[in-house]
Amino acid sequence: MSASAAPAARPAVGALPHLAPGSCQVWWIDTDEVHAGHDDLLDPDDVVRRGRLHRPADRRRTTAAWAVARLVLGGLAGLPPEALRIDRTCLACGGGHGKPRLLGDVGLHVSVSHAGNRAVVAVGRDAPVGVDIEQVGAWADADLTDVARLVLAPEERAVLARQPAGTRAEVFTTYWTRKEAAVKATGAGLSAPLDDIVVSSPAFPPHLLRWGAGNGDVPAPSLAALAAPAGFVGTVAVLGPAAPRVVEHDAGPLLRRCG
Repeated sequence: MSASAAPAARPAVGALPHLAPGSCQVWWIDTDEVHAGHDDLLDPDDVVRRGRLHRPADRRRTTAAWAVARLVLGGLAGLPPEALRIDRTCLACGGGHGKPRLLGDVGLHVSVSHAGNRAVVAVGRDAPVGVDIEQVGAWADADLTDVARLVLAPEERAVLARQPAGTRAEVFTTYWTRKEAAVKATGAGLSAPLDDIVVSSPAFPPHLLRWGAGNGDVPAPSLAALAAPAGFVGTVAVLGPAAPRVVEHDAGPLLRRCG
């Protein structure tokens, strides 16, 4: 579909699970289930943004994430998926890479993430959400040490250094997703100094131990681990002190019904 095409309006998806107060829905997507028929779920801005991506895998992940985000948000709001207006303006610089915000009186918050052949969409009502998934990769020891200096606080690097060599990549990736989900919930993204934030060791449930001074007066988010597929790690964050009640869903039936 071209950026200028105007798809026929689809009805809102019915029979979605209820989004209870204080809860957060997380929808898992196998990006191999996405095909050209799902393009009509996107709006012209989505299509333009996707067109800037060079790799087919990146375009497929983007289609998967935003097709499902629109299906879920539209279903919960009672609107056709492509009718949702989503603003991605960065509040710091005015660019188009900011935290997605729904325009209008919709009362929903959304965050997306993707890695490998998986994408995920988190939706909540009560407060901004942030979600991050990462695929556990193979790291050379020297490369992992260099990146850890940029991302981890000294006490976290000490925990990483004590891990057996075969588990360090997963431990680091778990630290990373916990921090990334937290700053995505605030909207700061990677402009926030991750090494100024301290989270619990991956041996324990996710929890913020220190919310860095660089985050100013922004309330600290609460974290929850996701039941990620083998080889992946995921965390969701919700702004505020109450731990989010996370309900995870498979988005496959949504895609098969609407593609």
